[in-house]
Amino acid sequence: MIDTAPADSTLGSAGFWSSRRLSKVLLVIASALATASLMSDLAVAASVDARIDAADTFVTVLLSLAFYVLWTRTTFAFIALVPAMVASHTLDSFAFIIFILPLMLGVVAATANRLFSVLALSLSTVWAVLIPVTTPGNAVAIWPALVLIFLAWGIGNFISYMVVRRQEDQARVAEATRRAAAAAQEERRSLARDLHDIVAHNLTIISMQARAARYAGTDASARDAVKVIGDSAGEALVDLRRMLSLLQAEGLVAGDQEGAQRDLGEGASALDLEYGAVKFGRMLESLGIETTVETSGLDQDIPQSVETALYRVLQEAITNVAKHSAEGGQCHLEVRAREDNLELAVDNTLPPPGTASRAGWNSSASGLIGMQDRVDAFGGTMSSERDGRWWRVRASVPLHGATV
Repeated sequence: MIDTAPADSTLGSAGFWSSRRLSKVLLVIASALATASLMSDLAVAASVDARIDAADTFVTVLLSLAFYVLWTRTTFAFIALVPAMVASHTLDSFAFIIFILPLMLGVVAATANRLFSVLALSLSTVWAVLIPVTTPGNAVAIWPALVLIFLAWGIGNFISYMVVRRQEDQARVAEATRRAAAAAQEERRSLARDLHDIVAHNLTIISMQARAARYAGTDASARDAVKVIGDSAGEALVDLRRMLSLLQAEGLVAGDQEGAQRDLGEGASALDLEYGAVKFGRMLESLGIETTVETSGLDQDIPQSVETALYRVLQEAITNVAKHSAEGGQCHLEVRAREDNLELAVDNTLPPPGTASRAGWNSSASGLIGMQDRVDAFGGTMSSERDGRWWRVRASVPLHGATV
């Protein structure tokens, strides 16, 4: 019933008077109970002429006022309780305050800053210790009063701790969500740049073949040129539709050719999957990870967009192996084209329990999100899971006819 919004620290030095807000439902209930108690005591005081009833009524009035002050700040409400604490000793009236004071202290401990919480505990303890001094006849009340005071303060601090933990968890979830969204957006940008290079390549081929068809010496040569033009145009159209589908929600633009080439380094056209598999295998070997590489079926006609996408997935998978597999580990890498699918399998051992990985910290999983985005864009499937001491990544992308 405590608002988890940040404490209001607009007053006081270093937020001395600051406190978290209470739920309005709780405030309404407290106010209703205070009003009912006040009306009851006033009715009793009006009908019975007794000093003890008058004293109790006066203290009840002061307690009720403190409950109403809860609508402003819990710190203000506790200070408003001080007159009732003084009056209870002066008028020898502890019937209600012995329960109300610990309750208010618990609320303060749960909502106020540590400095004010300790001050409230100190005042409450002094109030309890003075009971046998000011009213020796009620000396026995000191023990239940102290027990209730420290119990309420402890419960209040536990609630405060849980509220803070909840705020921190919410902040971490919000940050993780933001980072995941940023990672997904960046991967979409990267994929858009890749597709931009591929489309430019296809359009170049179309242009060259169109010129060749104009000067073809035979009908067969012209038909061959037209066939290449048709195939390249169809592939470029699929790539464009895929790119537009990915970027429509984000409003992103693929960018210019020079910018894409600068960001991609070698460029999408240089991303040869078989060469990359061997290169990455050697890189892992240099890190002390025993690696085996298998490739098959890659000599067939593979659309460049599909090969580039799986190259990027392979690149991220190998990066994760390098980060999380300890020296002396094992990795098996396999890339194959079969049954109209281009498939990737990366298996690596995980460090034994108690052994730190190369990363030294938990992954944000942004790499896995980017890999999934790339595969999804081509209508493929991907999975990553732990299998005993092995981490297994599987990706499959259709070679032809992938739907967006």
